[in-house]
Amino acid sequence: MLYVTGITGHSGHWFVKRLVNEDYKGKIRCVVRDGSDTDFLDKSGLDIEKVVGDLNDQDFLTSTMRGCNTVLHIASIIYSKKVVNAAAHNNVEWAILVHTTGRYSKYKSASAEYIAIENDVLKCRERMGITVLRPTMIYGSSRDRNMYKLISFLHKIKFFPMFGEGKNLMQPVHARDLGNAYYDVILNRSNTFNKDYNLSGKQPLSYLELVRTVSNALGRYNIIIKIPLWFSVLAARLYNVVDKRAIISVEQVLRMQEDKAFGYEEAMRDFAYSPISFKEGIVEEVNEYLAKNNSSRTKQR
Repeated sequence: MLYVTGITGHSGHWFVKRLVNEDYKGKIRCVVRDGSDTDFLDKSGLDIEKVVGDLNDQDFLTSTMRGCNTVLHIASIIYSKKVVNAAAHNNVEWAILVHTTGRYSKYKSASAEYIAIENDVLKCRERMGITVLRPTMIYGSSRDRNMYKLISFLHKIKFFPMFGEGKNLMQPVHARDLGNAYYDVILNRSNTFNKDYNLSGKQPLSYLELVRTVSNALGRYNIIIKIPLWFSVLAARLYNVVDKRAIISVEQVLRMQEDKAFGYEEAMRDFAYSPISFKEGIVEEVNEYLAKNNSSRTKQR
């Protein structure tokens, strides 16, 4: 029995599609929130048992995990300790946890909580196998919280302000590549049991290249205005003095200059991980955005 959290999420959808394509016959018990759209699960043809509940509820996790031997925790890292506690209580053999490369940030506000959670759950490796998957920024559809906003901004506004030179490296990963990775990790248990993997896009690109790639995919010619870093930091500092509810901090400005590029050689070696390039993947998200935008305009007419 495979126990899954976050199956209705962005990469969870792609995991289900991969299971369907592979004609997966195993039993799956998945946690869903009350009111979640689970229609795609019902129509998948998979042997799925849905349990409705809250991942903050330790008793719920412990009771519903009974009888499962493998856990795939796709939902947020903030629930990992409770998930692993439930797994340990039920003598689960293997827990696969989807965390984040955010733990590598040099800024404590971004990484401290992630590091503390991971360090705690990894202590349980004496009781069960724990495999940790650390994706970079996830994109691929309107379900993502980052690239879709960038696409919308570049589509609506010709000028794009950029803090600093935009030389910092990024390596976003498509949600489909993650969904496939979850399946391949499970399939290659002999290689992936008790291991850690970074899961990123095909190759790193600078933030400046990323913005231009999105602009090109939109068929736009956005003018990028580079704001000197010293001025950006000063402006953020003054903004935070004037407005106590400021939506951006000095540290956030500085974090935007941090490289977020990670190799995936171990994943490629152990389960043939082969992600697509950002240039290829962002086209799908841009097309979805344009289709929705055109549809909205048509309705307004």
